[in-house]
Amino acid sequence: MTTPSHHRADRGTASAMDRVGDALDSLGGTATGPRRAIVDVLVTEDLLQTPEQILAAARVSAPSTSLATVYRTLERLHAAGRVKRATLASGAIGYAYCGGGHHDHAICTRCGRVVPVGACATAAWEAPPGFRAESHELNFYGTCEGCSADPVE
Repeated sequence: MTTPSHHRADRGTASAMDRVGDALDSLGGTATGPRRAIVDVLVTEDLLQTPEQILAAARVSAPSTSLATVYRTLERLHAAGRVKRATLASGAIGYAYCGGGHHDHAICTRCGRVVPVGACATAAWEAPPGFRAESHELNFYGTCEGCSADPVE
């Protein structure tokens, strides 16, 4: 997947640096070069990316990064509630950094952009009688503002 310029986050902002630090803290253990590179890739893009795409981008700053490290890091970040895992239009599984706390997402089927939905979209809904809901996940799939403005490729 190519990265449209209207989806790149600013790598130089203090906010992005804080998000990288928070994500690394949630992993526990040592903040190795490969881990830092993986987290940086996730935090600075608001796109669903496959583990292979994350690996390729992480190797730019940490050439020793392995696919196994990418998968382990993604699983730990997912368990900590820091990454969103969803299906891309191609059918592959993609990951995007979403910080902490519960929120739902809107996912662009053209570019893979992930946009958090501010409030929980299911707040007014109830689980079926007798069912005790522990969590939920809701994704809206469609076309983001940037792709809607671009002609179909």
